[in-house]
Amino acid sequence: MFNLKAHRRVVIGRNITLTAGAVLAITRGLSYATLNPADMNLGQVLVTFDGKILGVWAAVWLAAAVLCIADMVNKHTRYGLSLVVGAAFAWATGYLIAWALTGFTHPDLLASAMGWLTPAGLVFGFLLKVTALQDMLRSKTPPGGDGD
Repeated sequence: MFNLKAHRRVVIGRNITLTAGAVLAITRGLSYATLNPADMNLGQVLVTFDGKILGVWAAVWLAAAVLCIADMVNKHTRYGLSLVVGAAFAWATGYLIAWALTGFTHPDLLASAMGWLTPAGLVFGFLLKVTALQDMLRSKTPPGGDGD
């Protein structure tokens, strides 16, 4: 890819992923900060305890965005993306529980669960791979190398 060294490609890939994570987290945080509890679907009602903790979810997502940005500055991927994955997994679990509580009769709840679980799994897999690559590259950086 454009004759870039491996460590530079890792940095570019990391920053693209962290940017995408930050954008997702910001949009989710703003969405939950402005969501009217009367407009929530069953999965959202379950995950937010009838809207009582919408503000908490907004704060969690916005914190994930801040951590993604901080990870770019600090040259790692562990914190922001981990919070994005955890929050997405929690939402997927809420939708799966709602689907089960309705007798497995609402396919939209299952689709929403998969809509959260699939990207969470993809990001988690990418997170594992990139952090391993970063660790391997850092251990092989010659003295005086930039190591990012």
